[in-house]
This record gives sequence, C-alpha cells and structure tokens, in this order.
Amino acid sequence: MSGSKYSKNTIVGRIHPLGINELRSVRAIPPLSVFEDIDALYISHFHLDHLGLLGALPPGTKVYVPTISMLKVIEEWYRASPTWMAELPHKLHTEVIELKPYREDELGVIPIPVSHSAYPADSFIYRGHNSIVFYSGDLRVDGLLGPRINTLENIEKVVGSEGIDIGLLEGTNIGEVETPVGSDEFRIMVNKVLMSNKLVIVSIDPVDFEMFTTVTELASLSSRTIVIASPRLVDVLPQWHNSMLSTDTEKLAVASEIEKPALIPVNYVSLKQDVLKDPDNFLLIQEPIGFLEMLRRMKTWGEKLQTEAISILTMPEPLESEAEIEEKVLTYWLNILGVHIYRIRISGHYYPHELRNLLEVVKPRKLIPIHTKHPSLVLRLAKQVK
Repeated sequence: MSGSKYSKNTIVGRIHPLGINELRSVRAIPPLSVFEDIDALYISHFHLDHLGLLGALPPGTKVYVPTISMLKVIEEWYRASPTWMAELPHKLHTEVIELKPYREDELGVIPIPVSHSAYPADSFIYRGHNSIVFYSGDLRVDGLLGPRINTLENIEKVVGSEGIDIGLLEGTNIGEVETPVGSDEFRIMVNKVLMSNKLVIVSIDPVDFEMFTTVTELASLSSRTIVIASPRLVDVLPQWHNSMLSTDTEKLAVASEIEKPALIPVNYVSLKQDVLKDPDNFLLIQEPIGFLEMLRRMKTWGEKLQTEAISILTMPEPLESEAEIEEKVLTYWLNILGVHIYRIRISGHYYPHELRNLLEVVKPRKLIPIHTKHPSLVLRLAKQVK
C-alpha cells in the first residue's frame, strides 16, 4: 500500500490533511472500491509510503507483514498523534498475519528477504493460475551488510532458471540527478570520521537496522561505546537484538537523560557527565527528528562542544520523511554550536547500472516499472540490457 504522487504534492511540511476522506479525494490513499475484490494486502516493509494508513482499511481486510512485533512498535509511535498519522495503526477488525521467508502461503505468495533501508524487507513471488508475478518492493543489490543479506542470491533461490511472466520492478534511482554513495564509500567515510574526530554524532532512521548494525560495528572497531540518545531507537533495540543483524551489545549504551528503559541488557551513560567529558570513547546515535532537541539541551547545560565535533546526517528514506524535521533550522543550530556537518545519502534502492543484474536474475517476460518518476527510461534501459 503506497502513497501516490498526489500525497507528495498535497501533504508537505506543516500542511496536514483534514482526514481520511480528504486523503482519498486527493488520491493520497486508494479509494475503498480498490479493496472490494482483494484477498489480502501485502506489506513489503515499514517505510510509511509502503505501510500506508492501516486504520483506513475496510473491515475484514487481511494484512501480511514481514514481522508483527516491529509493526506493533511503529504503530505505538503514531497511535496518539494529533494528526492524520493516528490512522496508521490497524483497527481490531483487521487481521494481521506474519510472513515466513521463502514459504509459500495459502494464496500462492512467497516472501523473499532483500536488502533495503528498512528491515526486514521483502520482495514477493505470486504463483497465480495463469502467470507468475514478481513484485520487487524496494530493494538494493549492494547492501550495507554484504553477503548477510544477498538480494540477488535470495531472489534467484526462488525464481530459478525459468524466470517469471510479469515483473513489477521498482526504479527509484533511475533518471535521478543525485547519486547516493555506495556501501563501501559509506563505510570508508564513517571510519575516517571516527578515527580523526572527537565527538561524533550520527543520525539513523529507527527502522534502518542495516545502517545501525554497520555504524555499530565500525564504532566497535574504533573502540567507541555506542550511545543511543533517541527514545524511538531504544524502542527498536529488542527487535534489532533479536534479528539476524544484531552484534555484541557489550559496547552499547543508552543515554540516561532520555529516561527511557531498554528492554535488553545495556549500560546507561550520561551525555553531560560521560559523553561530553570524554568524547573520544563514544559514538552518539540519534534519529533525525530528535537531533535538534538533543543539541539544544546540551547547550543549556553550559557545556562547550568539542571543536572537532562532527555530525553525520544520513538522509532518510523516503525523502518525504524529512518533513518531520526542519532541515534548515537543524543546519542553523548545528552551525551555531560549531558542529561540522556531513550530509550523506546511502540509498535503499539499486543503482541504474545494477538493473542488468536484477533482470538477469528475475528474467521477466514482461516488465512493468513501479516506484519511479521515469518509467519509460526504465523500459528503455531494460531493452538495451536484453
């Protein structure tokens, strides 16, 4: 269930819709008629443009998700929202079912784990009566964790040598002017920053377990303790810890100032008494929405930030989620505080040159581009590949 291009043009920054009916009228969410003949709804991952507003679904709708436990955490973040986001949690009349990787369900759908900037993420194979359909969801070929989540191998494991009839393939990065950094470049950049600076702060989206794992491992290599300074990141710690991605929690801590208990064994440290006094030994992790509040609170303590303080702002995906924070205001405050900024986008989507690799594995007899501003360009590139 994805938001349409209309939602991106009508729901921006502080402009909020009046309710569900208005969202349907501007085609930000599908009309009720779409659901009249469906058997179920499949969610590939928990970015908001794919999760949608589950509370707006008609009674009796079945919803399949990668993990119920993570969905519950995300729903609690928005349940008490004073805005339209309060419709994100599902109602009691909606049946939510957890998908099992590689296992075909009663409707002939097989979820395939793929790498993306939200974890877990799935592509789907649907074995229908007349055709086999592949739906990519959002995916990348070269993930931050390398072989631990090998997108192409996982897809090939299910597709086999015969290919599929119809391929619904995302093309987010195709035709875009901005080129995100790759996994190797990101690791090199973060490692250099950790090795040559004192106080380092990294913003990470709470659902981006792959980035969280990568940054945690790099911090461990530089003998730094990772300090979580965001309530929502603390909320997802048990999900991350129980996933295949979790690493040793011995060097993991939670900032005592946020007054948020962690549900896994971690240490607690003080931002004021520990991190600011001995910044070389810590890596501070925050989410974009809480970044500014944390830094302003530090300023009220009267503590002077280190002149070598570095802030790595990772651009969230989907990019529309930046509406949650005032980017210009955040940059202004960072400059006031004397914090140097690295603004990095590492994409959760494959690069244009990797389209060939995907098509060689999926082998679609018919290709339908989705999740792209340039569908005709995707088709043209696909023809060149063939």
